[in-house]
Amino acid sequence: MVRTAIFVHGAGGGGWEWKAWVPAFSESGWTCVVPDLAPVPEGISATHFQDYLDQVLQYRHSITEGLVVLIGASMGGLLAIKANESDPVDALVLINSVGPKGFVSEVFSEYPDVMEWSKGTLQESLEAMPDSDQETGQFAFERWRDESGQVMREIHSGIPSQKPSCPTLVIVGNRDLEVAPSLGVQMAKAFHAELRVYKDMSHVGPLLGRAAASVADDTLGWLELSL
Repeated sequence: MVRTAIFVHGAGGGGWEWKAWVPAFSESGWTCVVPDLAPVPEGISATHFQDYLDQVLQYRHSITEGLVVLIGASMGGLLAIKANESDPVDALVLINSVGPKGFVSEVFSEYPDVMEWSKGTLQESLEAMPDSDQETGQFAFERWRDESGQVMREIHSGIPSQKPSCPTLVIVGNRDLEVAPSLGVQMAKAFHAELRVYKDMSHVGPLLGRAAASVADDTLGWLELSL
């Protein structure tokens, strides 16, 4: 049977974030769909959460046979949750995912129209990725892109969602400084999902850390048991 994994990246990132995951899934016989979410033609400041969701759904709609899994990291996790509501998949994997309404950090943040993450320094990237090696830090630093402040505001305001009915795995890095690990724990409980907490992992650690390939292998094992 055809098995397809759609990988949805986080804010300011791209399909390149999955460089440790795609080889693991491909070697296990999965077809991998790894999109780069794009801003609307009017520009990044005019881009809304729904614009990204529409793109994810286009990829989902294009798959008409076999098993389909949505794997989302950070903002991509919430996009995966919402895409599954419109076009259900066979399983969800949420990695240090931002939460829907009811699972949003209470800390208020002001977001400019454009989050200029492409202008960060190499040192900032390395400090945000303490569980990655220097080469991967450089790799990420060269690829971060700007993000829509409007999208960030919408997420912070709370986007309503339904509890997934498919098997769901919630992955949490216990040293995530971007999304509180406690929110992932709460979300897993509310979703009746399997929870896996990884020690000494940062926000991007499950994707770009030294142990990222191991997390991918663990996820493959979970999928084999769950599908």
